[in-house]
Amino acid sequence: MLLNNFPELAKKPLYVDADQLFRSQVNREKYANNGLKIGECVVKTHFPQAAPENMRATIEKLVKESHVILLRRPLDQTLRSTQSWGLVNDVDLYKEKVEEFFEYWSRVSSDVLEVHFDELTDHEKFPAIVKSISRLTGLKATSKTRYPVNPKKIVTMMITKLTTRLFGKRAPVINTGIRSGMTQH
Repeated sequence: MLLNNFPELAKKPLYVDADQLFRSQVNREKYANNGLKIGECVVKTHFPQAAPENMRATIEKLVKESHVILLRRPLDQTLRSTQSWGLVNDVDLYKEKVEEFFEYWSRVSSDVLEVHFDELTDHEKFPAIVKSISRLTGLKATSKTRYPVNPKKIVTMMITKLTTRLFGKRAPVINTGIRSGMTQH
């Protein structure tokens, strides 16, 4: 959604994975000392509240310099997805971690826009999300709203993912989403 509707964000790299970038102590130290600039781009992270303290402090610095957009997805969907990767054994503990995730973001950022997952496929609500993000970030959206690829159209999903891998920001539709079918059992 972000890369297809906000041209200023569609550049190299298409997004930065903060979990991977800040796993390196050298990168954390460079960023903390302003020797590593992130710039205007999409940064993703998963469960920063569970990161080691030294990494968490770095992510919190990034949050202060950023706008936070949280995707609130139904717990049963994220649970299935996480289980398909073999990452969850204790369902109650997983639920607790998800609650901690949202509590964490409300503590570290006063600049949070929460988006509900089902709104991403709602043709009436989706343009309002794009407008909210534009207001929040100050980024100019494309004149025509570009909707996400329907994950049920597997051939289209695979083609858009392949063109993203081959052409990056020059792909007609940028698709960096997770593999189709991961959460649809």
